[in-house]
Amino acid sequence: EICGTALKKGALPVAPIAVGVGLLGILGAGAFLLKDMFSGSKPTVSSPSAMTTTTPPAAATAPASPGNGQVTGAVVQTYPKLSDVPNVPQGIFNYGGSTTFAPLRSPAILSQFRQVFPQYQLRYTEPPTGKPGSGKGIAMLMDGQLSVAQASRGPKDEEFATAKSRGFALDAVPVAIDGIAFFVTPALINQGVKGLSLNQVRDIFTGKILNWKEVGGPNLPITPISRDPSSGGTVDFFVENVLEMQPLGTNVKIARDATDSIRQVSAAPGGISFATTSESIKQRTIRILAIGKGSSQSFVSPCSDDACNAVNNTAFIDNSYPITRRLFVILKRDGKLDEQAGVAYANLLLSDEGQQLIKQAGFVSIR
Repeated sequence: EICGTALKKGALPVAPIAVGVGLLGILGAGAFLLKDMFSGSKPTVSSPSAMTTTTPPAAATAPASPGNGQVTGAVVQTYPKLSDVPNVPQGIFNYGGSTTFAPLRSPAILSQFRQVFPQYQLRYTEPPTGKPGSGKGIAMLMDGQLSVAQASRGPKDEEFATAKSRGFALDAVPVAIDGIAFFVTPALINQGVKGLSLNQVRDIFTGKILNWKEVGGPNLPITPISRDPSSGGTVDFFVENVLEMQPLGTNVKIARDATDSIRQVSAAPGGISFATTSESIKQRTIRILAIGKGSSQSFVSPCSDDACNAVNNTAFIDNSYPITRRLFVILKRDGKLDEQAGVAYANLLLSDEGQQLIKQAGFVSIR
């Protein structure tokens, strides 16, 4: 059979041809040995004890199949320890993207990686515009400016298409669970604002609710603050899942990032904004609101305690907190060194020890 199809009548006589090829091979080997005998040299044969076997990186043995939707190449899987992660390359590798990942870029966490793999150095790189975000990170990955991108959303259809047109594929590896938190000034909590339903949040950021008295608070104008909808995965997720693709109200002020949002809310008596929970906890100048699904007044806090020193793991895992999502490591599947570096990063975070670092950073373990 050839490729599972039986040979038809009249096909070439396979057995005689095979015998002929075998005889030619024997004659050729004999001629090669005779040549060495007459030239005074002897063929070299390596003894088994002298042979060494080097296992190449998985990315080199199984290159990607670009553009066909099939993700192959270096393997993403889980390991008990950081030191168990194989094929960690040597070099300096740029990474960046979502500002949500900021806690995972802390020196304390990076030092854990360096202790185990000192030859593997991750270097945070912002876009030239100075406006980081998931979309920027994915674009920089495709442009070759990053070895691995961090995103609080999966790649969009147009990003998959762009990668395909350039001869490689994108792969999104979920590594953690996070939630979006809404926060106000401490004074508003003391004046009756205990929580909001998602419908109320939507009406506030689309300009339909303009005063805190409409949601049980004081007679005070609301100052909603958001990042630019085109800047990052968090606000992208917010617009799609909370605002249901409605545009921001004309009264919404724009902040550069989560840090700027917190500063603006702290300075505005009627301010409200949002950020990933890991960036919002332990902040003393703001208070995080409990949120209810739809129009429900059964509010659930993203915090595990009143002081909000930790994330509410239970509410994130059982989805009783209404605004949770997965965080992704985005890989460029092209069978090259950047793919190997990205897979190593994903495997480090997915290891048992890596998931403990995820928790320390204020996220919820995905495993």
